[in-house]
Amino acid sequence: MQEHEKTARIRQAIRTFQYGLCVLTCGADEQARAASVTWVTQVSMRPRRVAVAIRRESHIYAALRETGMFALNVVGEGDKGLASAFFRYVEPTGNAFRDYPFEVGQYSGAPLLLDAVAWLECRVVEEANEGGDHGLFIADVLAGDVRHPDVRSMNLAATGWSYGG
Repeated sequence: MQEHEKTARIRQAIRTFQYGLCVLTCGADEQARAASVTWVTQVSMRPRRVAVAIRRESHIYAALRETGMFALNVVGEGDKGLASAFFRYVEPTGNAFRDYPFEVGQYSGAPLLLDAVAWLECRVVEEANEGGDHGLFIADVLAGDVRHPDVRSMNLAATGWSYGG
């Protein structure tokens, strides 16, 4: 098997992983930032921690490193528009990113999107994966809630999009 075929098969295999969709938010006021993310997982129950991988070249990476606090806003099934809105930089205006209003998180100060199914406020405790193209942020969960209990979270595979491999 040639190297490019081997690489293609590895990419294909990795793309079978199941990911949810979230919008990561951080910062406040004019410095608020938001970006769609898929590489999110719980990594500990005691203390309660999550991890999220962020591309180092993205606009949100530097903001997240600077603030050390963020929110994960879970995208609901059928709300592909919410996820796609944050593939690129969106400037905040007041308490909204375009047509997506938010409230300010009590613990992180990060925007909590009102259209999200659920949210978590988090504080970064470490960054890993120094040699990779994504920084892996491990964070304590400070608070969270479910806004729309009758709506399931959206899976990346359901969108027809892929990220990874």
